[in-house]
Amino acid sequence: MITIALDAMGGDHAPDEIVKGAQLAVQNFDVAVVLVGNEGVLSSYNIDHPNIKIVHAADIISMDEAPLQAYKKKKNSSIHVGLELVKNNQADAFISAGNTGAVMSCSLFILGRIPGVDRPALASLIPTKKGHALMLDMGSNVDSKPMHLEQYALMGHFFSSQVLHVNQPRVGLINIGEEAEKGNQLTQDAYGCLSRNSTINFIGNLEGKDILFHKADVIVCDGFVGNALLKFGEGLVEFILTEIKHSIINGSLLSRLGGVLLRPVFQTLKKRIDYEEYGGAPLLGINGVSLVAHGKSKEKAIYSAIRTAMESVESDMIQKMSMAIHSEYANQ
Repeated sequence: MITIALDAMGGDHAPDEIVKGAQLAVQNFDVAVVLVGNEGVLSSYNIDHPNIKIVHAADIISMDEAPLQAYKKKKNSSIHVGLELVKNNQADAFISAGNTGAVMSCSLFILGRIPGVDRPALASLIPTKKGHALMLDMGSNVDSKPMHLEQYALMGHFFSSQVLHVNQPRVGLINIGEEAEKGNQLTQDAYGCLSRNSTINFIGNLEGKDILFHKADVIVCDGFVGNALLKFGEGLVEFILTEIKHSIINGSLLSRLGGVLLRPVFQTLKKRIDYEEYGGAPLLGINGVSLVAHGKSKEKAIYSAIRTAMESVESDMIQKMSMAIHSEYANQ
């Protein structure tokens, strides 16, 4: 049985929604969950399930703490203790909705990198016209080199094929134009690296407008661009849904009637673009399965993150990615 270490103290709605997500997961999956956090607080929930246990961690890393300082000074935090469980083979994967920088730093120092990976990348599923695409890096590295973007492409390729079950995933590079000579020095040099890589199915440059129309299965960019796109997308979705709701409520009787009739359409759309459907964003390049969930995660998002973590473990993603990257650079 797969065991997931879950940071019970991280996120805006911890520990209530984290506990609910764990309970939902063990009811539907053949999985064991270790809730890592303050034992006194967690024991008050009277959790009665053989596949859920509590491991005490006295410290909590707040959302605004400096990642490196948190790693050095809070060795008994729920993030640190949870990742140690993975390192010591007491858990197969770790999930946290807490401080993203702290999760990344602690994952890097505790689990280490896959050999051949210089900089791990934070990946995220982006809703598109035909399902979803994997984008990386989403903010773990704001200053990248061409070789780093090539590594992101390789890691995205293997996550997409092994965990998302996409056959020969198409890899695209975010740029300001489709032509190879477009962009800054980073994207021009990265284009050359990706074009020469025989492992991935590189289809060339993508413009921002191409993302939502599923022109690629894996979308590569540096962390500065990726994080800006992610935050803009989240804000745009919230803005559109709020404006539609406002227009219906404050509109004419005909508008309100139309809103009632279109409610199933809006619900379907919301489900497609809802981050809770996708759960956690994997830290690719870390030598172990470590996922970052949205800070606003509630029960459903935690449940989805556990599902993604399970699929990552079941597919033996880390081993396959490690072997592939080693082979890639051994042949160069």
